[in-house]
Amino acid sequence: MSLDLPLPPSGLDQQPSSDTRFRELFEQAPTSFQILAPDGRTLRVNRAWEELWQIPRDSALWHLVHSADYNVLTDPQLLDNGVADYLKRAMAGESVVIPANHYDVVALGGSGRARWVTARAHPIKDSAGRILEVLLMHEDITDRVKAEQALRIREERFRSLVMATSQTVWTTTADGRVLEDSPTWRALTGQTYDEWKEYGWLDALHPDDREQTRRIWLHCVARRDVFETEYRLRQPDGSYRWTAVKGIPIIDTDGSVREWIGANKDIHEMVMAQAELAERLGREQHHSALLAKVAQASRTLGSALSSTEIADGLVEEVRAILRVHQAVVSLTEGDNRTQAINAVSLSDKYASYRGYRAPTEGTGIYAEVCRTNRAMRLTQQELEAHPAWRGFGAHAGEHPAMRGWLAVPLIDRTGKNIGLIQASDKIEGEFTEQDEAILVQLASIAANGFENARLYSSLKEQDLRKDEFLAMLAHELRNPLAPIASAAELLKIGIASEDRVRRSSEVISRQVKHMTSLVDDLLDISRVTRGLIQLENVPVDIAAIVHSAVEQSRPLVEAREHALVIAPADAGVEVMGDPNRLVQVVANLLNNAAKYTPRGGRIVLTVERDDKFVHIRIQDNGIGIDASLLPHVFDLFTQAERTPDRSQGGLGIGLALVKNVVTLHGGKVTAHSDGAGTGSTFTVTLTVRDAGT
Repeated sequence: MSLDLPLPPSGLDQQPSSDTRFRELFEQAPTSFQILAPDGRTLRVNRAWEELWQIPRDSALWHLVHSADYNVLTDPQLLDNGVADYLKRAMAGESVVIPANHYDVVALGGSGRARWVTARAHPIKDSAGRILEVLLMHEDITDRVKAEQALRIREERFRSLVMATSQTVWTTTADGRVLEDSPTWRALTGQTYDEWKEYGWLDALHPDDREQTRRIWLHCVARRDVFETEYRLRQPDGSYRWTAVKGIPIIDTDGSVREWIGANKDIHEMVMAQAELAERLGREQHHSALLAKVAQASRTLGSALSSTEIADGLVEEVRAILRVHQAVVSLTEGDNRTQAINAVSLSDKYASYRGYRAPTEGTGIYAEVCRTNRAMRLTQQELEAHPAWRGFGAHAGEHPAMRGWLAVPLIDRTGKNIGLIQASDKIEGEFTEQDEAILVQLASIAANGFENARLYSSLKEQDLRKDEFLAMLAHELRNPLAPIASAAELLKIGIASEDRVRRSSEVISRQVKHMTSLVDDLLDISRVTRGLIQLENVPVDIAAIVHSAVEQSRPLVEAREHALVIAPADAGVEVMGDPNRLVQVVANLLNNAAKYTPRGGRIVLTVERDDKFVHIRIQDNGIGIDASLLPHVFDLFTQAERTPDRSQGGLGIGLALVKNVVTLHGGKVTAHSDGAGTGSTFTVTLTVRDAGT
């Protein structure tokens, strides 16, 4: 701070000087000089002093400073600024530095702007040490003070910005070490200064991000590149949040890096939103891919024409779509929900089980799914704890480990269970609701496929039977034509005897009767299949029915030399129905037994009654029925293979007529045989007529 002194009086130039050279040097010196007397009066100033204070020599203030009454030690402004105290110390013999002070030059009488001035006061002594004068040197530091003020303002603004922003600001040395404290970093991470300085800040990063961030930072420091990356920072509560960091090198005038400055911005919510969006997009893409796979599986299963093809294709599709180690298709057999293992697909993990085909027993968890007709999704622990799994037949101990289980029933269009499909041991994680929904969809497609395959097989079989029937019908109709034609030719001969005419007439009559029977059967089955048959509904005596049927069948039975044994019904057993059609049912069964029993066989007809039903049973010791044919004996056009001794084969529609007529009467007919050569038993069951009806 400079002294704000009045100008010296005009008489100053009358004081003696050393020499001319000293005066010129004093006047032209670039530093402001002011010489004071020991009593505080101004003795002399130079031009630099005039330029500093902008007080010309001819101004009133100049003369005031040079007046004998003015003393710098008593100037109020100098006293208020504390400068007078420093001057007194100098006049006492001490060399002092007067701190910077701000002076309003205009208020002092000058014409310049306000200045910041610092000064040095040095006492000039004689050889005896007495104070002769005090040399006061001023330095104008206005530009420096303003620069420092501007820097301070910028620093204050920077600190305010740091405090106001949500970002964490930091600085490092040129070589990348943290030395300066960052309160925002400490508040964000909970680290102390000692923990974060140097490279300790890396300890606040997530372990998975630490090494990569260190490499990137050191690389940027070495190449003076902008440091920019993202990492997770540990919070005081131990959680981690994503931040985006950017640091830039501050280049000095010589091109070297002076320091680094950077900031961390919290981007956790944005990263989480992006992750959620990416996860959702991934799920949608995965779902779309699954839908495409299901659609492809639907096409694959839809093109299969056999149950075997469908089952084999289904297990492969399930394994691929659900990503499991095991997939099994089991179709229901019989009425006790026993499932055959129809198709299995196993990964290499279960290669040793590829030959595993232990039959199920209609019990356990398979039967549970088929019984409830509901999907079942279990973890491994839930599976092992399930009662139906613990009791999974005699082979439970041999079964491969499931490691989670998902099973869906196969249900036909009528709601009846036809089996199940199961997937187990998911490659990754547990089975989900989506897995269950996909398997339900595949099961629905497969169930339709199985039904279509069975229908296709049935139609194919029916078509084959129809072709065989037409061939057989042509053969059966052609057989009578040959005898008729021969008899007709004999009758053409005019010399035919009466005996020959009679025999020819008998042949024609017999063959026409046979053809009429064939045509009647055809008309009957046509009426039945089209629902045109009309039944009487009158009380019918079972004994009378049996008697009439035996009479109709006796010629064929006797022709085949069979022994017919009849155990008649109790008297008065009646049913409601059409007597002619019921006679036709029993007669067809007797004829069937006669045709399929070798000559000299035995046929037993029994009638039994229980509380509500009467059972008419025809048993023979004939050729029997093969197991593969037994389920189809009542189907239209089904006929056992002809044998050379069975020339009166018929059309194979007799048993179909029997079933239809019995069904129309509210009864049922069953067939039993232990196989080829063991004979057959057919049983007709009808409801007994109540006595009051």
